[in-house]
Amino acid sequence: MLVFMRGGVALLVLSAAVAGCTSGAPAGKGGFALTSAELSDALLTGEQSGFYATPQEEPLLEDVDVVTAADPSCQPLADLTSVTPKHVPVGTAWAALEVRGAATEGSVVLTSYARGEAEAKMGELKAALATCRELSASSRRGWSERTSVVALPSVSVGDESVSYSVTSAEAPGKGRVMTIVRTGGSMAVYLIPAEVNRSPASLMKQQHKKIHAAG
Repeated sequence: MLVFMRGGVALLVLSAAVAGCTSGAPAGKGGFALTSAELSDALLTGEQSGFYATPQEEPLLEDVDVVTAADPSCQPLADLTSVTPKHVPVGTAWAALEVRGAATEGSVVLTSYARGEAEAKMGELKAALATCRELSASSRRGWSERTSVVALPSVSVGDESVSYSVTSAEAPGKGRVMTIVRTGGSMAVYLIPAEVNRSPASLMKQQHKKIHAAG
């Protein structure tokens, strides 16, 4: 499924297969992609504008988490939970987000990419959201799920962003909002329960600033 649980936290994330990677790769603006350690240092923690961020150390995905979309045009969205995405991150760090008043926690995942990869990934996500209204996907782990996808207005944060809601056909009353913000060669991926009914714009701006300062 595209939204899954790990220790009580709802996750819709970029691949964390290289969470332990520490070697740099050429990134945009002549610099290098941030390592997992550098992303961990840049990750927001504690109370942040009504959200409480708790950094996590365990990997998010395992070798069996290979996710495939039935419609190839939706694969960029399926790649967000696949251990074998088209664009493999150089570094990864993530935190659980506790939201006051919400029964389910959210998450924020930071990833970094080699030069041009983050921009390419963002472009593919935008193209997918322009055509993909329903995402049917399956995993080698053994599950399959059908979710509705609704593109939402982008947020005024970072170099560019996309935002959309996902709702499982099996749980129509429990949708979640996904927002991806690109900062140079890095991305911040936010999953917020739709019941919160607000975007953590202030948190996103602070996270953008920390990533920008790190790299």
